[in-house]
Amino acid sequence: MSTPFSTPSSARSRRNRAALCAIVLSVGLGAAGPVAAQLVVVDPTNHATSLLQAARQLESLANEARGLAASPYSHLAENSEALRDMAELARTARGIAASADGLERQFRDLYPEDLSGADLERLLAQGGARTQTARRTAEDVARTAAELERLGRGRERRLGGALAASQAAAGQTAAVQSTNQMLAVLAEDLTALRTIMLAQSRLMAEATAREAADRVTAEEARRRRWSGSGGAPSAPKFDPLPHAGD
Repeated sequence: MSTPFSTPSSARSRRNRAALCAIVLSVGLGAAGPVAAQLVVVDPTNHATSLLQAARQLESLANEARGLAASPYSHLAENSEALRDMAELARTARGIAASADGLERQFRDLYPEDLSGADLERLLAQGGARTQTARRTAEDVARTAAELERLGRGRERRLGGALAASQAAAGQTAAVQSTNQMLAVLAEDLTALRTIMLAQSRLMAEATAREAADRVTAEEARRRRWSGSGGAPSAPKFDPLPHAGD
């Protein structure tokens, strides 16, 4: 038979649950202010717009990459080879040297400032070596001009190809690539101009140094010719007039 009153244990259980609910509620209300202040509001519209812009940029880059990969023209390998050939012209110079160390050695041997201690044989050898160096330096200039003329024909073809590729470019990246290839051809032209100017400068330096050395050698020869003491000639060892009385 049930009674209208609860047992003491059930009453204590209800009191404990009520106290626990009060504690949880008070903690939740106390922390509600700071948590609400720290929330970040996400705008779905702005987020979707950003994603759409990023997707469009990726698509544009992909199109540029496809256009660049599809471009059939590139002369970078030929350009590099031409630049190497021009550099080789200076390294294979046979006349006046193209390096500072070589020039110093040549000027010391071929164009000395002091000839007072040199004998006639050495002066003759130096003059012959200067003549040979002059010939080889002139040959270097002629060979350089001929080689640059050969490379120049290739540059005209490469420039025409770069112009055609620039006109047919179907994107910013492809257009930039074509422009860079035209700049590479112009760099070849500048390198060729620098190469021939350096060769001509060596020829002019050799001619100036050789003229100065020949002048010094001639002055030294004259000094030695006229520096000897003049005296009476020695008597001949034979009778120049054996039949003068006949």
